[in-house]
Amino acid sequence: MLPKGLRSPGIKSIKSAATPDQALNLLRAAIDEDAQKFTVSSTRRGLREETIRSIMAAKDETGVLGGMRLPFTLLLVSDDETLSNLITGIVEPPWKLVRKSADGCSDPRMFAQPNVRLVVFDDQAVQENDRSRLLAQIRKHFSAHPLLYIAGDHSEVNEKRARTSGAHYYASKPLAHKQFGLVLQSFLQTQKFKG
Repeated sequence: MLPKGLRSPGIKSIKSAATPDQALNLLRAAIDEDAQKFTVSSTRRGLREETIRSIMAAKDETGVLGGMRLPFTLLLVSDDETLSNLITGIVEPPWKLVRKSADGCSDPRMFAQPNVRLVVFDDQAVQENDRSRLLAQIRKHFSAHPLLYIAGDHSEVNEKRARTSGAHYYASKPLAHKQFGLVLQSFLQTQKFKG
């Protein structure tokens, strides 16, 4: 049964909504009924079309956008094809993999990725003198979510950098694929249930 104000699953207008919450409920109902497009008639109660657009555009930290859940994002900072292929073989819906190479690390859009829940940082993707700066940016933008640090080679310096950057996991290459796969799956499952 459709809420008051919705004519049919092929909705063309929402005639009345007293509050933005009511409008949001009407819009969610329309989405649930597979409505593709609808218009808003806002003259009766003063609810403006812009208010509806802002409600639909609002996204909270759980990744809900207009009533629809966004996929969880695993951000991989790496140029390593082997590591990328390993992770690609593990990641499956509701996760999506976004890979950034060393060239993309200076791009501010890297930090605007939606719904990032896990970051895998391959230190070989970034020059030695830029690693700490980039890790600080990653922690600033994605502090609520785990960071997995993969070192090109094991050293005290790399291990200390991983610890001070707040990494939840540290490993060095060559990776034990099976072990890393199990660790990554564990993090993916944990983060999925947090959201």
